[in-house]
Amino acid sequence: MKGTNSLVGVDQYLLKSIAEELRLPLIQISRLAELNMQNQKIDQTDIKKMESSADLAIQLLESFILGVEYSDRQTEIELSPITIGAVLNDVAHQVNKLATANNYDIELSVKSAHPVMGNYEAIKMAYLNIAHTIITGSSKNENNRRSSLVFAVYNRGPKNMAGIYSNNLDINKNVWEKSINNFEKSRQKMPEFSHINGSGFFVASSILEAMSLELGPSKFHGNKGLAAGFPLSQQLPLV
Repeated sequence: MKGTNSLVGVDQYLLKSIAEELRLPLIQISRLAELNMQNQKIDQTDIKKMESSADLAIQLLESFILGVEYSDRQTEIELSPITIGAVLNDVAHQVNKLATANNYDIELSVKSAHPVMGNYEAIKMAYLNIAHTIITGSSKNENNRRSSLVFAVYNRGPKNMAGIYSNNLDINKNVWEKSINNFEKSRQKMPEFSHINGSGFFVASSILEAMSLELGPSKFHGNKGLAAGFPLSQQLPLV
């Protein structure tokens, strides 16, 4: 993978950024484990938060490893016909607990079932990063109202667009390009996110770029988010 958005040469920055993101979930897990050892009561909500924190920590590490392997060509990216809606459905199920714990309602809107060429696991990893970053990084809504997290697939000419959108996310082309440039150069936090640095977006973008796919800001039914366009395949997806 070539270009300014490659992980090559900036992996040390990503490593530090992801380590910073891992700090909070690991502290939460450690605290809950300490309470358990002290025989203090832990309710189901805390247990769910611990599970979500552990899942997030593991996901961030796995996606970073995958991104570096792809960018360094240590792992060859095998492409095959897939149904992108199935990928987003899988992602939606995996982030369901995390979304619920952070006051998000998940919606799935698949308007096109035409197969595309891609790598199922790599694309899933990229969109898991996007979902995690939106859920844990967006500014909190006033009055504690629930937020929406919309997984959408729709046709746009010769491509299927696949994106994740939210009514609690404010991002546009200028913000996106500035954030990516800042992250590459100095590991600055993405301006639209309050308590994490947005490296999940950067990892997702890098993984998709390794398959010649471009992640960028998009809108869907009034919600803002990030999406990529997948060229349609003339082959049927393997079952």
